[in-house]
Amino acid sequence: MNIKKWVCSIPFALLLVLGLNAEAQAAESPIGVKWGNSILIKGQIGKVTILKDTDLVKEEKGKLSVIRKLKKGSEFRVYSYKDRDGGIYGLGGGAFVKKTASVKYETPSQTKKNQIARLSMFQEGFLASAKKGILKGQPIAVGGYEDLYDVYDYYGMYPTWEGYIDGGLGRQFGDGSNYIYYTGDENDAELTAIDWWNDDLVFLTPYIIKKTVGAPTSEGISEMDGTWYMYYDCGYYDLYFFFEDGNRSNLDFVRLK
Repeated sequence: MNIKKWVCSIPFALLLVLGLNAEAQAAESPIGVKWGNSILIKGQIGKVTILKDTDLVKEEKGKLSVIRKLKKGSEFRVYSYKDRDGGIYGLGGGAFVKKTASVKYETPSQTKKNQIARLSMFQEGFLASAKKGILKGQPIAVGGYEDLYDVYDYYGMYPTWEGYIDGGLGRQFGDGSNYIYYTGDENDAELTAIDWWNDDLVFLTPYIIKKTVGAPTSEGISEMDGTWYMYYDCGYYDLYFFFEDGNRSNLDFVRLK
């Protein structure tokens, strides 16, 4: 993570795409990452591209029966694989397609898996952790029994960067860390806030945060710098999402205090 993002935005190398998939064009747009002509989502192990019209099948009393034809050129998400009848790919909803020369199966790259993992950070229990004073992805709580020395123990090192941001002394541990830990000053060990700075693995707009984290308590234009923010009341804690520009821009950083 580069702290200079605070004053200078980094161009995006990867774009997260919202779109309709070939399986359910009338359904709500899924949250995922662009993968060819489809969207990769959590729980998906791969995809099949139909090279030649082939049967969509289902299991009935231990046998496979045809549901309908899948058209050449269409893509479908794969959620499972069964080693029977020469191999069948599970497309969800009890539907399968046989492993044949008429079907091309692909698995996501490690980069795609990393992007999905980043989205999962916000999809699973982010607010629940924040209400305990924990910014998800690391175990240290703000304003609890733990302090800066516990952060030292957790990372096993001294800060690789420190500096004052918004009136607090922030410390980063390791060049690859996304987290900054704040105390009041250099003589204070009590943690007052923790930041998570976006690593740009995926494009995280306010819309995506609402769909993954939930609706904010409030949102709007920051009076400080004119950028967009979202605020969540987490009981004893305040959770903020700050974006690089307006309400369609990429997430800059998250702050729990």
